[in-house]
Amino acid sequence: MASIRLGDLLVKAKVISESQLKAALAEQQKWGGKLGELLVRMNFLTEDMLVKALSKQMNVPAVNLDAIESIPGHVRAKVPSEVARDLVALPLQLRDEGKTLLVAMAEPQNLKHLDTLRSVSRCRITPQLAGRQAIAKSFARFYEGEAEMGSEADDGFKLVDSQGHTLIKNVDDVKAPARRSTSPAAAISMPPTAAPVRPPTQELPSAAQTKSPADMLRAIEEAQRKEVTALKGMVELMIEKGVFTREEYLAKVKR
Repeated sequence: MASIRLGDLLVKAKVISESQLKAALAEQQKWGGKLGELLVRMNFLTEDMLVKALSKQMNVPAVNLDAIESIPGHVRAKVPSEVARDLVALPLQLRDEGKTLLVAMAEPQNLKHLDTLRSVSRCRITPQLAGRQAIAKSFARFYEGEAEMGSEADDGFKLVDSQGHTLIKNVDDVKAPARRSTSPAAAISMPPTAAPVRPPTQELPSAAQTKSPADMLRAIEEAQRKEVTALKGMVELMIEKGVFTREEYLAKVKR
């Protein structure tokens, strides 16, 4: 039997309303991304509420990382910090005489991530579900001196598009204003520093004149696609940083 869809589960549990679900689905269709994370970003529910719903949907137990006081060094060593950061995973405990590793994961259903964890740890993996923000916060606590993954103080993070490609890895790559602008329209009209728009011809190689019209058209379309992807990432980042709200942005682009 197919599992109930997340949106339907949340509506049935009266966590969100039908109108909120429709608004989030519209955003997902426009920008891509995971529905649950969109609902959290739109302040329709908290990350804890999302984790509880996903735990029920996927039949994977959730873990409260705030209740964990320490993780032994030999457990952390099972998963290098780079791997833990990239997979948004956190090793918690060794069981079965060191043969099984309990791991908090934001995507416990991701088979590729599970295979990677098995390979680097040389253990069987028992996943438990946790939110991305909770894992990031705990990563900073338990991997001493290795807080690249970021925390709620947003010292570092990785912004990806709907296909999982990294757009911005560090907050220093984008200089957001120290204060929120009193004019959302002015903030929106600012040219994005991380992805300057260049004439499509600059993306073509110097020998473009020797290419067929079809090749040149494909090259132009690819350059435009990359710029649109980068611009979407910039808009999402500026919304997350409080430069303007999603509603203000949508009102501006609909004019």
